[in-house]
Amino acid sequence: MSNGSSFLHTFEVRGEKVYFHSLTLELYNSPQECPIPAEEQELLTSYRRKAGENNGIVMGCMFLTTRCVRSCGYCFMQGIRPGDMTPAEIDAGLKLMGKGPADLLLYGGEPFLRPNLILHVIRRARSSGADINLSAATGGVPVDPSLAGELASEGTFIIVSMDGPPAVHNSARPLIRGRNSFEKAEEAFHVFRNAGCRVGISVTITEKNIKTVREDFIWLIENFEPDDMGLNPWLHPIAGGRANPMQATGPGILETVVSCMETAIERGMYIEQLARRVRPFVRRIPRLKDCASAGGRLVQIPGGTAGTCDCMTVCGDHGVNLKDTDDIRNLLTDFRDLSPVNFPKCITCPALALCGGGCRYDALHSSGVLKGSRSERCSFEREFLKWMIERSVMYGRESLVPAGGFDTGAMPMPVGTMIGEEQSVDT
Repeated sequence: MSNGSSFLHTFEVRGEKVYFHSLTLELYNSPQECPIPAEEQELLTSYRRKAGENNGIVMGCMFLTTRCVRSCGYCFMQGIRPGDMTPAEIDAGLKLMGKGPADLLLYGGEPFLRPNLILHVIRRARSSGADINLSAATGGVPVDPSLAGELASEGTFIIVSMDGPPAVHNSARPLIRGRNSFEKAEEAFHVFRNAGCRVGISVTITEKNIKTVREDFIWLIENFEPDDMGLNPWLHPIAGGRANPMQATGPGILETVVSCMETAIERGMYIEQLARRVRPFVRRIPRLKDCASAGGRLVQIPGGTAGTCDCMTVCGDHGVNLKDTDDIRNLLTDFRDLSPVNFPKCITCPALALCGGGCRYDALHSSGVLKGSRSERCSFEREFLKWMIERSVMYGRESLVPAGGFDTGAMPMPVGTMIGEEQSVDT
């Protein structure tokens, strides 16, 4: 910190000091250039007001089924009883989401084990006239091309989980009966792409693949040419709060993520998780929440339970009866203020208005409280910010933007993943 401000942080780049202000997201040459205390408090008050706004349900997540054909070693749903949602539960969820705009993710388990439920979602959403951006995640199972065509007609974004070449992928994501799940993922990718869907690939970083992730990342880009990529280095605790056995640790996480980000910038590839940090930094627009679960997400699981966080709801924490709209409303209200700008321990962090607080489920199990933090994640956020600052000082902030820009990939800036970022902050 410099000049007595809790929001001004000193970084050294090539022997020169630069000053980063965590509220304005500006870089200054001298502490005297930064806002005065009254201006800082005005900004902080504005951010807190913006974080607490009720924008309704901006994202839905339906666990159409908790059944799966894979036994991924890092899945947080290990031990969860298998079950399926009903058409009535889907209808109730869509009614709660209203007319939008909102995102809706079809999730699991493996949602494409229940194509009838996927078709039900499509047709109900279409007949309602709601403004919903539809997406679906899959690890790969046989899919009827006609279903893929229906999804394509709705502009659905498909996320295929794929960690790298066959040996790498199969090591982490084996089939329950057999090992070669890569073939299923590859087939799914091409079925959806050939049908006209926008298709991205989601890569999970684990202790098993961290040393080869950059090479695997490039291999996936070159062999599949996905519309965008996901890159997830943070694994959720297993149901019950047990630490994830495949979580990578140490400085290698930052090195791996940065090397993939540099590759993505050169090749014009959009990486969702990293864009949540880079885009606000480049545009100097604060990101107050990392996830729509902080008061703007409706999660549904089989059995008529609803919540606002995927992991908590599936694992039996902070869930309510789908039919009790008052309980759902109260739950969303309780979660709405979960932003770093409201957490006393986060106020002095340089990543205050960029990290969005990360995952509340992870923070809960790491610290014991919803407003807590996961220390290794916090360290990563600060180091990633340092990398962005160093690159900006040397080459300009635009050097962080993928070739072609942030908005040229397949996935439009969805409402749910832009929470706390897309709206301008009034002062």
